Amino acid sequence: MVILPLMAADFSYTLISDWTGGLEARHIPVVEGLLPHQLLLLFSEGSMTTELELLSNERVEAEIRFNGPAALSRAEADFLGALPNDAAIEREVWLNAGEKRLLYARTLIPLAMIDRDVKAALDEKGSEPLGRVLASNGILFAKERLEIGVVRCPVASRDLDLPEGTPLFARRYILFNRGSQGWIIKAAVTEIFSPGLIGAGLSN
Repeated sequence: MVILPLMAADFSYTLISDWTGGLEARHIPVVEGLLPHQLLLLFSEGSMTTELELLSNERVEAEIRFNGPAALSRAEADFLGALPNDAAIEREVWLNAGEKRLLYARTLIPLAMIDRDVKAALDEKGSEPLGRVLASNGILFAKERLEIGVVRCPVASRDLDLPEGTPLFARRYILFNRGSQGWIIKAAVTEIFSPGLIGAGLSN
């Protein structure tokens, strides 16, 4: 587990290749040239933490960059089916294997879309990867609206000691579990891959 002094949320990116979903995403030119294990990561519907551990053969830990309250923007609310300015939990983390940063993830969870026991588990284990927290509490989840893109993300590139304009593969999706009494969890997740995992194959 790695914990850095918490900073203000500064997750931002510029799309180079627009978000593309469904079967169409598999036919983006830069995607077609990827290796099988890279495609598996990019289109994974399971726990990314587990996928990264299998690939790296190391335990994956979360390096927390921000964990705190947020208000949903209009675009974020539209993606989640929530209301603009709804209160949410925002988490920004690197998933690391040893000293190697693998994936930068931002998760937004509206407070109206998380069960109080799940929120308590996240509060208690805020330094753990989200997938591990859910698994350790026996919470299954599904993903929908998976979209693939290529982005420039200054904060991720700086953390990787790369030029800020470096193209990086990214994906976004909704992670959810809905029970008979309402949402167990519904979250918007954006993940940006280090070039060591998936090289974007584009010039800067």
